[in-house]
Amino acid sequence: MDRPTELAPLADQERHTTLDVLRGVALFGVLWVNLQTSFRLSLFEHLFTFHTHGGWVNEWIDLVTAWLIEFKAFTVFSFLFGVGACIQAERTASRGISASRFMLRRFAVLLGIGLGHMFLVWNGDILCLYAICGILLIPLIRLPSAALVALGLAAISLTFLPISSALIPSAEAMRTQAAASTPVYAHGTYHQIFVVSWTETWYFIVPLLISALPKTFGLMLLGIASWRSGILKQPARHRRLLAGIFGCFTAVGALATSMIFWSASTGRALPVPPALVDAFSYVPLALGLTAGLVLWLNWSSAGPIAHLFAAAGQMALTNYLMQSLVFSLVFYGFGLGLFGRLSPASAGLIGIGVFALQLVASRTWLRHYRFGPMEWLWRSFTYRQAQPMRRTVPSRRL
Repeated sequence: MDRPTELAPLADQERHTTLDVLRGVALFGVLWVNLQTSFRLSLFEHLFTFHTHGGWVNEWIDLVTAWLIEFKAFTVFSFLFGVGACIQAERTASRGISASRFMLRRFAVLLGIGLGHMFLVWNGDILCLYAICGILLIPLIRLPSAALVALGLAAISLTFLPISSALIPSAEAMRTQAAASTPVYAHGTYHQIFVVSWTETWYFIVPLLISALPKTFGLMLLGIASWRSGILKQPARHRRLLAGIFGCFTAVGALATSMIFWSASTGRALPVPPALVDAFSYVPLALGLTAGLVLWLNWSSAGPIAHLFAAAGQMALTNYLMQSLVFSLVFYGFGLGLFGRLSPASAGLIGIGVFALQLVASRTWLRHYRFGPMEWLWRSFTYRQAQPMRRTVPSRRL
C-alpha cells in the first residue's frame, strides 16, 4: 500500500491528550515564573533579591516559585518541544517527504515569530532559543534513543561547568541595569521602553540565552528519546519505568533543591560542590514530576480540568504570546505602569486570573476552530498554504 504523500497538521484524532495536558501545565508554570521574575520587577533585581515584600504570604509565594516552579516549567517545556519535534519528523518521514526541509522551514518560521516577540513585545522570549535548538536537532533526530540520551545528558552537563557562567554578565552590571531600567519600564513610553529593551537584549538577555542553550538542547534530545522509545507514546506499557522515574528523580531533585535553599538561607557552605548539587536539582525534579503526572493522567480518566489544560496546551504559542501582550499592558509605562509596584501575592492574583481566562477561552475557541490564531499562522507558513481554520462541525473532543 502506498504511503500518503499529503502533509497536513495533526487531526484531532491524532493528538495525544496527555502531551497537551503536560504542555498546558508547563504553560501555567512559564506564565507564573515570567510574571513573578520579569514583569512584576526587573529580572536582574529578582536575581539578587529573594524577598521583595514582607509578609508570610509573599514569602511563601517566593519560596514555592523558586523551589517548585522556577526552571522546572522551562525544563518541562523544553522536553516537550523535543517530543513535538520527533512527532513531526515521524509524520513527515511516513509520507515520504524530506523531514529535514520541513523542520528547517518550521523552525525558521518560529524564529521569525520569536524575533518579533523579543524585540517588539518582551525581551524575555524563549521562542528564538527553541527555534535555534530545533534547527540544531535536525541532523541528530534519527539517532538511536541511547545515543540521544547520551548526547542530551552531555549537553545538559555543560550548563553546570564554569565555562557556562563566563557568558553571564557580572553581578554589578546586572544591578546597574536593574536600577537604570526600572523607572523606564514603569513610566516610559513605548519608544523609551523599546530603546532600553533593545540594549538590554543584546548585552544581557542574549548572553543568558546562549548560556542556557546546551541545557535546552539537551532536554529536547531527551524528549525525542522518550518518544522514540515509547515511554510517552505508550505510557501504559511503561508504568514501572515511569513510577521509578517519578520516585527516584523526584526524591533526588527535591533533596538537591532543598540543600540549595538550606545553604542560601543559613549561609552555610554545602558539603559537596555547588555545581554538582545544582545538576541534580531542578532537571531531575521537573522530569520526575512530569513522570508522575503522566502516570496520573493514564490511571484516571481525564476530567474537565484536564480538558481545559489540554486546550490551553494545544494553543500554547497563542497563549504564550498573549500573556506577554497582556502583562506588558499591565506592568509597562505605556499601559497601567505597575512595574515594580506589586507584591508577589498581588501579581499572582493577576496571573491566575489571566490563565483562568485562557483556559476557558482556549477550550471555547477550539470547539469552533482547528488551531489557535498563532498556531494557524505558524502552520500556514510552514506548509506554504493557508490552512482551513474553521471546523465544519463543532468539536466534541473539547
